[in-house]
Formats: sequence, structure tokens, C-alpha cells
Amino acid sequence: MIARPWTDDLPKCKNTCVASYFSQIGGSVNTTDDYLCFYCQTEDGSCLYGVFEPHNGLDAARFIMQRMAVEMLLPPPSISNTDEEIRDRLRNAFVSVEKAYIENYDGMIAERTSLQYRLQTLNETQISQNCDNILSRLKEIDQHLSGGATVVIALVHNNKLFVANVGETRALLCRTDDNSVLRVVQLTVDHSLNNEDELLRLSQLGLDVNKLRNAQYLGNQSGTRCLGNYLVKGLYKAFPNIGTATAEPVVAAPEIHGPIALDESCRFLVLVSAGVHKRIQEMRGGSEQTNKQLAQIVVECFRRQPDFAQVSRCALEEIESEFVAHCARNNLTPKANTHVTLLIRNLNFGGEAPRPERCGVRFNPVVQSKCDTLEGGGAPWPSGSERSASPDAAEAPAPDRQRRIRGYVDFGCYYENVAKARKNGTLPSFIK
Repeated sequence: MIARPWTDDLPKCKNTCVASYFSQIGGSVNTTDDYLCFYCQTEDGSCLYGVFEPHNGLDAARFIMQRMAVEMLLPPPSISNTDEEIRDRLRNAFVSVEKAYIENYDGMIAERTSLQYRLQTLNETQISQNCDNILSRLKEIDQHLSGGATVVIALVHNNKLFVANVGETRALLCRTDDNSVLRVVQLTVDHSLNNEDELLRLSQLGLDVNKLRNAQYLGNQSGTRCLGNYLVKGLYKAFPNIGTATAEPVVAAPEIHGPIALDESCRFLVLVSAGVHKRIQEMRGGSEQTNKQLAQIVVECFRRQPDFAQVSRCALEEIESEFVAHCARNNLTPKANTHVTLLIRNLNFGGEAPRPERCGVRFNPVVQSKCDTLEGGGAPWPSGSERSASPDAAEAPAPDRQRRIRGYVDFGCYYENVAKARKNGTLPSFIK
């Protein structure tokens, strides 16, 4: 019996839905009862959201999740805090959680050092008697010390959004532009060996980034940043491909973005584990389209699912079903026990707000850089490859008596947007 995390007793943000479980081989799921995410609301209306993707077991991830809530909510942010103070609070929270993780495993780290010393000093008789027990215990300790998590945290404070992350967990903000076109903005940075900035950092530590890029592994994990996993940090020299580094290659320093002003154009926020967006990328191809495709799945679930509380589960089940079918078609075996979490914070897109099919929002997600989302930043006009007809068009009318299909393509929305853009002076030159 797993004890409930103390975050379960905190007031929940009612405008949030979440689904979190382990995906099993064959498409079955094993629910984790939301133990690896939280969505809390403080008395002054601030909201804190977090998604934690475990590495090598759940214990460390649960510890990191609960400690993160402590650092951010005890005491909660004050309405008088400046933006820079909030950013510092997020940064310091990650530092404090990492420090608390190491302190929590201090005894185990000391025991590991003692056991390794004993192995080096045993004579032949003692080795035959004690070696297996010592090696078994060392393996058990290493299993615990390799536990950790990648993390994404989002804080809504004074009607502004702040985001911090380590690893490949993502935060996506879906907002409409002046033409009611929904755009997808990734607010986080993927800390992986596909990130050129991370490769530059590793090269400055003396590592061969070409070998790392080909291997796609740093010690015992694929990401370049995480919380926990002391084995690949304090004990990184034991790993051949990173042991020559002049300092710890895997770090816990978060990437922080914000403040991002939340206005009526902001429709919903998504926090998602890497296990979700990597599955979409694998089965549909093209990493550049993954966020767009995920947002589209969420929008369709908003439309089909009358109960907002079930939207996240609806989206995950659709992704899981498609992924299992993809694996079956291509004779692939899905990785067992993949943890997936999808958290959706409804800002202005469903539930008590107008349903999406009635609020005039057209779905045409465009991936933007995070710099366009800062306060005062405007959304650029989409490029030619990004413009498309609205999928919200009405159903095709029935044939007339002569079995001919009446025309039903309505270009009114297009002409309205052209007129609006011409009036605002933002009409592209290639449109007459």
C-alpha cells in the first residue's frame, strides 16, 4: 500500500484535468492515481502545476515531487513578489530539491563507499565467502541511487505564467492570434543530446559530442538534465563515455521562462511527459510537428468529451490506441512500463468557458519560439505552409433531387480575415 502524497490534501485547481499511468505491453494501462503530478491552488488564487517523469523507479520521483511542492508552496508565493523574485523562487526550488535528494540518500552513499572499500581489501578466502553478498547489496544501492525524474513546473501568479523544466517534459501554451487561429507555443527546452546548446556545454567539459550524439546516452540516461540520479552525477566517472568530463555532465539547473501575460487569447496550457510526445513522434514522424499534433488531439477531445475532467484521459487513450496499432503494423514491441502523464489547464477553451465549436476558434496550430510569448510580444502572421482552411467547417449538405452535390465550401472566413489584416496593415504582400 503506497501512502498518499501530502499534495493530495492541497486545494485542487478546478480548471485542470489530468491522466497519469504506466503503459503496459499490449496497450493495457496501470493507473498511478496522479501520484506523479500535482495541480494546486493557493488562497490568493495562484496555481502551481507539475509533471514528474520517473527514471529507474518511483521512489525518487515521488520524493522529488513532494519536496518540490514544499519548496514552492510553504510559504506560497506572495502577491507582492516581483517577476524576478518568482523566477528566483523557481530556480532555488530546483536547487533545494536536488540538495534534499542527496541528503536523503547520504546513508546509502556512505554504505556504498564502505562496501567498495571492503571489496578492495578482501583476501582470497574472504572474497569467496562475502563477495556475492557485497555485490548484490551494491547492485541494490545503485538501483536506488539511479532513481530520479525529469520535471516541468508551471506557476500562474498575478495573471502571469512562469515555467521551469529539466529534461524533456514539456509545457505547451495554446493561444489564438488576432484571426482566431490557434497556435502552439513550446515554453520549455528539451535537455537532450539533440540540443545543440547542451552539446556545446558537454564539449566544454572535454567530452566527444559526436560519440555522445551517436550513442544518445549519458551514462545510464538519455537526457542531459534531471533531478536525482546521483549515480550519473556524483559517480559519473564510473561511466566510460562520460568519465573523462572535467565536471558533472548531467546537471539539475532548470530552464526558466516567463513572465508570460495570460489574456483572453490564451486557451489552454498542456504539461506533458516525454513518454507522450515521443510516442506521437515515433508513430507519426517529424519532430517539428509533434506539438501541433498533440494539441490537435487535445482539441478534438475537447469537442468529443462533454466532461472536461475526462479530456486528458481521452487524449492519452487515443494516443495509446494509435501507438499500439502502429507497433502492430510494423512488428514493433512497445517498451514496457512507459510512464505517461498529460495535464491540461483550461484557461479559456471549455468547461465553464464556451465550448470550442461555439467560440469561433479555428484550429491551425503553429509552432512558435518561446520569445514570441513574452509580455508585449506579438504573434507573427503564419507562413504559407502554416495557413490552412478551417476544420470547423459545417458538414457537407445532402444531395439535391437530381443527385447533385450542392456547393458547401464557405470562403467567408477567409475573406473576413483578409479584410481584418488589410485594415490592421498586416496583410502579406502576396495576397492581393
